[in-house]
Amino acid sequence: MPTKSELCKKCGECCQFFILQVRKPEPFTLALDWKEWFRARSIQIIRETQKDWRLKIPLPCPHLDRNIESWGEGFKNSTFLCNIYGDRPKICRVFDGRFEDPRDGLKCLWSTEKIEEEVKKYGESF
Repeated sequence: MPTKSELCKKCGECCQFFILQVRKPEPFTLALDWKEWFRARSIQIIRETQKDWRLKIPLPCPHLDRNIESWGEGFKNSTFLCNIYGDRPKICRVFDGRFEDPRDGLKCLWSTEKIEEEVKKYGESF
């Protein structure tokens, strides 16, 4: 199981939505109706194949708390804290943002950290 950095534990990006794979409805007109319904609820179809859709559903985890720190002159830094981190579900424990499909729209700070470490270690051409 990967070791998460402190930056990863404070980020909360992966807890702001979830990805769900569903069967694409048939016939075509029904699929159009569903697409309209999704759009009205801010649900994105991020990948569409002949038989399946991957949906990005904007539903933050209810166990995620926002921590706002301020440093004078109105500058604020916002981090997140998982209230059940020690007891979080298995899917959260094994999640590794470095391996997520970029089309899923996750801006994983852990991934960025690991890339920066690799560049420092091996140079730009790793």
